[in-house]
Amino acid sequence: MAQIWQGLINILRDTLFFFHNNIIADYGVAIVLLTIAIRLIILPLTIKQTKSMYEMQKLQPKLKELQEKHKDNKEKLQKEMMKFYSDNKVNPFGGCLPLILQLPIFYALFRMLLTTKALIKATSFFGLLVLGKSPGTALADGTLVFIPYLILIALMAITTYLPQRMMSSDPQQQKMGLIMVPFMVVIAWSLPAGALIYWVTTNIWTIAQQYVTLRLAKPAEVS
Repeated sequence: MAQIWQGLINILRDTLFFFHNNIIADYGVAIVLLTIAIRLIILPLTIKQTKSMYEMQKLQPKLKELQEKHKDNKEKLQKEMMKFYSDNKVNPFGGCLPLILQLPIFYALFRMLLTTKALIKATSFFGLLVLGKSPGTALADGTLVFIPYLILIALMAITTYLPQRMMSSDPQQQKMGLIMVPFMVVIAWSLPAGALIYWVTTNIWTIAQQYVTLRLAKPAEVS
């Protein structure tokens, strides 16, 4: 298992160094390019994920009716929901695979930033960020340019919430998304800046992809 993790870390490191050495001599921008490359590789899966989530949102009113109808019989409810998903050709777990794939990538990137000497103290974006330094560490060290770290956290929180807002018109789900934002901020406080750059970039990609996919899906329904 350790060899698999190390293999993934090596692939990410080699790709990052390739972008840095051959395209742009800024590790932060290289991480952005690495993120885009990863998202292009899993693009078919994430498009399918967005469509699956959209289909689930459209079916929510009928699902709620079904749950209300069989609320006193869980076994019957489970069977009726499985039949409902089958009849409507929807996989309730269709949106999980892209997330599952990205978690090991994010963890490998996190480990790479903490174990690669060239990256631990590497600066990016005109020296405003140290890739291996977290916002909390930057504050503890008395870093003068602390504001860029706060901006990065704010971008992370906003771009994490927006995709959920785009996919759901349910006030309760939107409220849950807002509740999650402070937890995201707490997590981001201890993450290396390089990992936050990856996180923000993949969120922005997700927002753009959802926008385009939903724009294409809605006219298709009319036609």
